[in-house]
Amino acid sequence: MQTLLQDLRYAVRQLRKSPGFTLAAVLTLSIGIGANTAIFSSMDGVVLRPLAVPQMDRVVTVAEQRDRGEYEQVALANYGDWARQSRSFEELAVRRRADMSLTGIGDAAHLQAAITSANFFTVLRANPILGRVFGESECMPGHDVVVVLNYGFWQRRFGADPHVLGRKIELDQRQYTVVGVMPKTLQYPSEADIFIPLAPTAEQAADRARHDYLVIGRLRSGVTVKQAQAEMRTIATHLAETYPATDQGRTVHVEPLLDGINGEFTPLYYRLVMGATLFVLLVVCANVANLQFARGIARRPEIAMRTALGARRFRLARQLLTENILLGVIGAAGGVACAAVYLHLTLIAMPERVARYMAGWSNISLNGRALAFSILLAVFAGMVAGFAPALQAMRVNLVDQLKAGSRTSAGSGRGRWLKNIFAIAQVSLAVALVIGATLISKGMRNMMHLADAYEPARLLRFNVSLPEARYNTPQKRAAWYRDSLEKLRRLPGVTNAETGALPYGEMAWMDNCTIENRPVAPGKFQSALHLFVSEGYFSSFRIGMITGRAFNSSDTLTSVPVAVVSRKFVDRYFPGENAIGKRIRMGDNRENEPWLTIVGVAEDTHYSMWFPEIQPAVYVDQAQLPPFFNTYAVTAASSTNGGNAAALAPATHKALAGIDPELPLDVVMPYDQYLGEGLLGLKYVAVMLAVDAGIALLLSAIGIFGVMAGLVGERTREIGVRLAVGASREDVLAMVLRRAGVLTAIGVGTGLVLAFALARASAFLIRGVRPDDPIVFAGITLMIAIIAMASSWVPARRAARIEPMVALHDE
Repeated sequence: MQTLLQDLRYAVRQLRKSPGFTLAAVLTLSIGIGANTAIFSSMDGVVLRPLAVPQMDRVVTVAEQRDRGEYEQVALANYGDWARQSRSFEELAVRRRADMSLTGIGDAAHLQAAITSANFFTVLRANPILGRVFGESECMPGHDVVVVLNYGFWQRRFGADPHVLGRKIELDQRQYTVVGVMPKTLQYPSEADIFIPLAPTAEQAADRARHDYLVIGRLRSGVTVKQAQAEMRTIATHLAETYPATDQGRTVHVEPLLDGINGEFTPLYYRLVMGATLFVLLVVCANVANLQFARGIARRPEIAMRTALGARRFRLARQLLTENILLGVIGAAGGVACAAVYLHLTLIAMPERVARYMAGWSNISLNGRALAFSILLAVFAGMVAGFAPALQAMRVNLVDQLKAGSRTSAGSGRGRWLKNIFAIAQVSLAVALVIGATLISKGMRNMMHLADAYEPARLLRFNVSLPEARYNTPQKRAAWYRDSLEKLRRLPGVTNAETGALPYGEMAWMDNCTIENRPVAPGKFQSALHLFVSEGYFSSFRIGMITGRAFNSSDTLTSVPVAVVSRKFVDRYFPGENAIGKRIRMGDNRENEPWLTIVGVAEDTHYSMWFPEIQPAVYVDQAQLPPFFNTYAVTAASSTNGGNAAALAPATHKALAGIDPELPLDVVMPYDQYLGEGLLGLKYVAVMLAVDAGIALLLSAIGIFGVMAGLVGERTREIGVRLAVGASREDVLAMVLRRAGVLTAIGVGTGLVLAFALARASAFLIRGVRPDDPIVFAGITLMIAIIAMASSWVPARRAARIEPMVALHDE
């Protein structure tokens, strides 16, 4: 310990003696370590530890799976059988999502409710910070009149009132009593504002056709996910044999809850950004290593003197590495400050509406794990940046250096070779990062403009969820849609108003489909997008009719139910046939689902910006089968504030409040803003990669400059001799630029190989990315080559201006 303290004191003195080097190295390390610490903190909060759930690895989701294919929600009766028959779980809990209207407290507000079984909180080991959770007795029909508040909702709507317990609130015109408030750390489900007891009737508990529920469970100690999966599939096989009409072809999928929360793309995006930021740290290390090489040459007299006085190589190496690790720790301190600023800006830039759907987002902070990670990076950076320069600094010809006295002897060929390697590494990593960032930014830009044909800036979109208690008949719902659309269409500055899922808006869902007189083999399924639209939907969104007709005023509640299907639907289910007049049924063959007569075939339309494949679609007239939930699209006239849809929001609220003042509108915003918010995660990735690429490009230019400057410094005498014996200054300039060109060419070539791999990964993650985009690859390659050569121009000019006699005299 005493020797370590001695090394640290000596390292501090050495760094103080070289303030220029120390400042440059610390700032460079701060950038690299700060970027990595910030990304790790964000990834830790969102991907690695989004929920503060004890023994998180034992909490799983249990879903139904059709024909070994896609996963889907669970039928309540199947959940009941799972809970009774399984032995792999301590407990299984169930929940479903519900849209509700809060009234009686200011303006009506739309809420997301999680309707859960009483043991939901037990499975998550979650305890309220105020009051209590509901019990089994309150999960009985007629007794489910209590509510537990989510922490964020408690703060937003009740101002964190500690006396909120016992307060009455009205949800969908029913009175509930607040009995508890959950902690901030409970962010599952992340979108839930409130928790309400699940109180199914006997009929609902026995329903195996309606798949509306999500199930989570806690594994028993010693039971693995694979073992639970095997048991649940055995139970599913028995249920399929017992209830073939509803369960044939269905099995069960068990996966860790963390996998379900993160989804498919979020972990991949974070790994992509984390990998790119680690690349930046390697560029930083290479840059600092080159600084260390230059400083090592200046310290050779010191190294020679210490060696002559008896210092061993191990002792010298330890001292030099101590200095580098200390440098890394100082850089880490600066990096933590940079990370704190970055995280603050990231958190305040995220819209609240988007953040609430990201479990763990509000938990992002510079916690102990982030600080430990930054220290680990500091040690890593210090070792990587200092190991090779330390070895090179100790390779001193003792006799020659002592004869030279305070002057330094020329650097060795091995030292120049290592510096060249670091410069090449910087250029190659910069090439890969810049190309990757450009491809992702280009893909994001393409996605932003997918819906341009629909003029999204002129569309005001919002959701309406009709409370079942007040709109409990088709007649009431049909009247709402008729009256609301009529009022909206009469508003000044409005050219049209329709309802239905918006293209590229991901508001459509897949549903089972049955074709009349065409039975499906047991265990097989047919599905299509199920969309409820208004009469003018097709003309408003320029969806052409291939054959047949669209919906019209003759389609009413009392007429024969009809449907319009997409070209993809016909190609898949009626190949080579005329689909007009055929009858289909949507849903799970429940008796209350009517047969629909196909009256038209429409052109295909994309309803997802993430997946290029077009899905078959079935359009239903909402005037005939009015749903409880739908999306509105109000089109602004081009003369209304330049077609700005946001200007229509106040009038829209007022018009619909005149029909039902207690019905809230949800997610009211221009459609282009809505699409932009849907791409916020991708924007985050693109911006971070662009920042990483910019840092890497700057450092690689500095690295090439440093190598060329060092080359000129080390070969001053040689250049003087060349000039003295007749070489022209243009020859010297060309010699230095040629050396820089070779390094740049090798770096660019290596970087292109890395870039192709990164491009393929980007093409998998992002729609519209071409992994072989010639413009991007050629343009970026040319740009980086020009920057690298430009950075070597100053050292080359300096070499060409050397005076031969001055150089020889100084040497």
